[in-house]
Amino acid sequence: MHVEFPKLADTLVEGVVSAWYKRPGDTVKRGEPLFAVETDKVNTDVESPCDGVLAEILVPEGEHAEVGQVLARFAGDASAVAAPPIASSPHTSAPGEHTAVSRPVAPPAAANGGLTPMRRRIAERMTEARATIAQGSCARLVDLSGIERRGASWTAFFVKAFAQALEADRIGVAVEIPGGLVVPVVPDARDASPHDISARITELAERARNNALTPVDVGGAAATVTNVGATGTLLAFPLVAPGEPAILAPGAIVDGRCWVGLCYDRAHYDEYAADRLLATVAERIMALGRPAI
Repeated sequence: MHVEFPKLADTLVEGVVSAWYKRPGDTVKRGEPLFAVETDKVNTDVESPCDGVLAEILVPEGEHAEVGQVLARFAGDASAVAAPPIASSPHTSAPGEHTAVSRPVAPPAAANGGLTPMRRRIAERMTEARATIAQGSCARLVDLSGIERRGASWTAFFVKAFAQALEADRIGVAVEIPGGLVVPVVPDARDASPHDISARITELAERARNNALTPVDVGGAAATVTNVGATGTLLAFPLVAPGEPAILAPGAIVDGRCWVGLCYDRAHYDEYAADRLLATVAERIMALGRPAI
């Protein structure tokens, strides 16, 4: 039996085999972790599709592989099976969601100018973004001094406000992890409270740093929020990634105010529409933070 690189998302074409949990000659049971996969969107463990003995590893740790490529062979039957990502987890998940059991995996050794495989893939995607997307940007100084957060994070307010302004349910949140950056998606961001969104972001970030995200956690974002202000940056204009129309970048909050950058694909928004979208985000944030009467 051959084990193939699984298709973890509709747009995924390749990834890195970041770890093998079994060695040739080891007995493997169906459903137990067999190897780990790292892409520009997700790190996840992949389960064995069958019982048997691992005969040969064809793609070693740290090497790239394409979807459908044969990664290993089991002794016996020569049929090919795409190994599914693990879909169970000790972490609490929302009803109907699948999460992954995963052990922390150290990022593969850096190469090619000191970049990890994930960082290399991100660099490739950003090069693609710069070459294929007509990037536009605008910024607005937003007064947050009157907002009552009641324990919710600032990022949660921006995620909800962005979701409302876009009339969208799924908003990605950039999370830095060892060796790279991933963008898990907050579901139901338009209707959930800032407090619930804040808790969901915390959970997703924790699972991202423990390599426990699954494809359902990272696919289908309407747009992304990246909290560049977390490290003190006042204003930034990140590139819009392929497949998304815009990215929102709140800067550091100083004296109750912060600069918010909006970068957008000019194929989706002209300057006026982008300016109105950013103004709407600011209006929504102010409305969310008004004290209850």
